[in-house]
Amino acid sequence: MWDAVAPPGNPRAVAISGVFLTSGTALWWWLFAILLHEGGLSLLEIGVVIAAGTATSLLSAIAGGWIADIAGRKPVILTATLMNAVGTFFLAETVATSVLSFGLVLGVYGFVAFGGTFASGSLRALLFESSTADRRGAAMSAPYVLPSLVAIPMPFIGSLLSRAIGWPVVFLVSGALLCVSFTVYALLLEEPRGTLQRPAPRRDPRPRRWAWWMLGSPVVALFGVYSFIGFGQGICAPFMGLYFTRYLGASVPYFGLIASVEMALVGGLAWVSGRLVDRIGALPTMSASLGGEAAIVIGMVFVRNLLLAGGLYEAWSAVDWFDLTAPSVFLGTNVTTERRATVIGAFGTVTRLPTLVAPELGGYLFGIFPPLILVAYATVAATSAAFLVFLRTVFPSPPRTPLGQSTRGRDPAAATE
Repeated sequence: MWDAVAPPGNPRAVAISGVFLTSGTALWWWLFAILLHEGGLSLLEIGVVIAAGTATSLLSAIAGGWIADIAGRKPVILTATLMNAVGTFFLAETVATSVLSFGLVLGVYGFVAFGGTFASGSLRALLFESSTADRRGAAMSAPYVLPSLVAIPMPFIGSLLSRAIGWPVVFLVSGALLCVSFTVYALLLEEPRGTLQRPAPRRDPRPRRWAWWMLGSPVVALFGVYSFIGFGQGICAPFMGLYFTRYLGASVPYFGLIASVEMALVGGLAWVSGRLVDRIGALPTMSASLGGEAAIVIGMVFVRNLLLAGGLYEAWSAVDWFDLTAPSVFLGTNVTTERRATVIGAFGTVTRLPTLVAPELGGYLFGIFPPLILVAYATVAATSAAFLVFLRTVFPSPPRTPLGQSTRGRDPAAATE
């Protein structure tokens, strides 16, 4: 059972470290918009803060991936975790006043967001390269299964701590947990074999050929569809706490409890997601997940009962997490080692570009009529699901030559396949 939840080697190290990383972040992440609103920020300012965090993460994901392809995966992962911890301690000081400074929150949250995504490409590339072909989905789910199960009570605990002691304590505890995560990474993580091999000079007279190949590949199609999905998520996700507390009349601890249940779903469904990808493939998993999301969210628009709305929200989260590992597995399969972390990091960057404007639009729609944010996301999810079904007919199987493959020989990761 332990091997199924956290496969040996790097996936297990990531799972153990992720217990502390996820627990620390879960203490406040779901409640952040509520904190900003209580601190006197307007809906528009909340949207700008979230968008600013997105803007810094756009830079960090691709930069971290590029550095990891040169210097290795582990140094980037350690740097990102340390930045995340330091930024969280700064947040504890930032929220110590009853009236928040918009500019200060903007800067500190931007730093936290930078650290939070700096290692996104590196971590996924490391897990892909540390697993065999028939266990890719299982390995890629390692940062989610055990960490999310352990972190189940954290959003609820965070909400109770914020009411009883105050928000600064929440961030201090979060920062301490992130420091433990850093220590575990430093002690247990190993650089995957072959990732630091320097490629021989190209003999191809067209060194940019792989970039042109990408324009006709399923890789760029996936970039496009998940950018659209990111736009929908940027409209909706930052305001779900306010949707429950302001529109449906829930208390903050009630929404914290809902978020804790979602953590339980993440843990179980991340495991299911990995096995589903290994069984039926990445594209079918993604299209089924998005289609299910669209149906559930449309139903949630018409519900005002707190219990029923909470149930639909959990169902939405459950279906959403089915495609947790699919995009990374799909990209890792189609990209070779020397570009894998860069491309996966670029995926995180490009797909977040629309969220520079999405939170502002979300705040505007929420101010008009809160369920409009749900309508917007349902439209995006349904359209994206239809496009992925179409994509399966255009690219029924992965291309024979992965992105970046050359005459230098096989991808080191392919040796395990």
